[in-house]
Amino acid sequence: MQAIAQAIGHPTVAAVVADFYQQVRAHPTLAQPFARVHDWPAHLEHLTHFWWVTLGGARYLEYRYQVAERHAEAGFSPALLQDWLALFGQTLQSHLPADQASAWLNRAERIGESLRLMHALGHYPDATSQTPATTAPCRSS
Repeated sequence: MQAIAQAIGHPTVAAVVADFYQQVRAHPTLAQPFARVHDWPAHLEHLTHFWWVTLGGARYLEYRYQVAERHAEAGFSPALLQDWLALFGQTLQSHLPADQASAWLNRAERIGESLRLMHALGHYPDATSQTPATTAPCRSS
């Protein structure tokens, strides 16, 4: 079975990510948590890579993703997740055939469910650190 990433293609993944986060920056509830991003080109590059790899594409950046930590630092809440998923679903539908949009949204929903459970169980790390969203390079041991 072909990876979703290969079926969609890297340029389309990048276009979806760019369009979605342009909308996020103007969204009534989602803009505030993302206001902490100071280097949008770098952030979009990391997010494109994250989704590319999540969808089955080959890694091309050395970057350690700390999904739970980054979401905690940004003030994650289940209500924000609901808004994020709704907007993401609309964005996917505007860029992709229905089967590809559905497959990608399914991945996002599974990640969201993990974040929601961590939040509900109080397993989020201490979110007092306000580390910028683009400063977690992968460190070699």
